[in-house]
Amino acid sequence: MRKFGILMSVVLCLPLALVAQIGGAMPAGSENGTRATVFGGYSYLRNGSNGFNGWEGQGTFNFNRYLGVTADVSGASLNPFSFSTSGFSASTYQHVTNYLFGPTVTAEFGRSAVFAHALFGAAHSSLGAGVSVPIIGGISTGLTSANAFAMAFGGGVDIGLTRHFAIRAVQVDYLRTQFNATDALMTGLSSSLGNRQNSFRYSSGIVFRF
Repeated sequence: MRKFGILMSVVLCLPLALVAQIGGAMPAGSENGTRATVFGGYSYLRNGSNGFNGWEGQGTFNFNRYLGVTADVSGASLNPFSFSTSGFSASTYQHVTNYLFGPTVTAEFGRSAVFAHALFGAAHSSLGAGVSVPIIGGISTGLTSANAFAMAFGGGVDIGLTRHFAIRAVQVDYLRTQFNATDALMTGLSSSLGNRQNSFRYSSGIVFRF
């Protein structure tokens, strides 16, 4: 959990660090553009019949008005099984986390913007189980986990409210992971027997501009 917190801090602060390195000045020809953006919000991941609720954090540094680079971290979870009776409960939980990085193209219309990106990186999928017993309390443990290559292609719309604040009305991504069939089944990500998993990610939230 500590490593995850450090990673999230790096991703979200990356655009600000890049701006500081260039002395706060935008490259030539981009004086009216946004230097960097930080996005955070809700994310819903759909893989076949499985729906995962989660979050997404994203930082983008813009080289000019149209081209930038984005670091993206997202996580989603699902409880495939749960049972409760007489104070005793048992459940399984499945988590998938994506760490992605790649180019972003943006077109600004006043305070609002439309963007598209191609992101590449890694995905981590894990399956765990937990029980809760009266008096004793809750006990949980990880059962299995796996890592694989991941990539996402998509884009979205930011509705500008002020110069430094916007609402991401929608972001839609086609997300592809390449867990082998055994890892995908064992971690609960997908019931497909193929070595590639096709998912769709829907996100919305708050955008800060610098």
